[in-house]
Amino acid sequence: MIAGNQQERLLDPWYVTGWYDGEGCFSVSVHRHPGSRFKWLVDPAVQTYQHRDSVHVLEEIKDYFGCGAIRSKGPNSNVMTYSIESRRDIITSVFPHFVQYPLRSRKAEDFNLFRQIVELLERKHHSTIDGLIHIISLAFKMNPHGKNRKYLLEDIIRDLRESSPSFSDSNSSIMRCS
Repeated sequence: MIAGNQQERLLDPWYVTGWYDGEGCFSVSVHRHPGSRFKWLVDPAVQTYQHRDSVHVLEEIKDYFGCGAIRSKGPNSNVMTYSIESRRDIITSVFPHFVQYPLRSRKAEDFNLFRQIVELLERKHHSTIDGLIHIISLAFKMNPHGKNRKYLLEDIIRDLRESSPSFSDSNSSIMRCS
């Protein structure tokens, strides 16, 4: 959690915002998960990366937020990842920071979508096919210039529809993407 006492903060809050504007990522991964109710899982995470030589910056950011973990991006990688994956930590530490110290780049739009997704997950919106499709559709609007996704939105929706006989054709409008 963000320290309440200004003197306890190791970093200027605007520095943290600027860092994430340039080097951070609000991501929502969508992947198959046989153990989940609808066979698809939605995982939000806040991440930033840095070469191992500058891991101290990630440690300072981790201290600032008071949560998350720093780990190597891979077994032979010199890149370190600071990631906040707990929805509770995202809600209590990340959201208050970026509401008070807003992003200024295109990433602000991703943050707003990310926040909406996490709030929908907290309200268990993903416990219905309609809700899950809505959340996944929002996720696919994020990071339009980032990495390509492993699955196409249309393929996920088709898979969800086929796996749930209760999903009616009246919901087909959800499949339209802009």
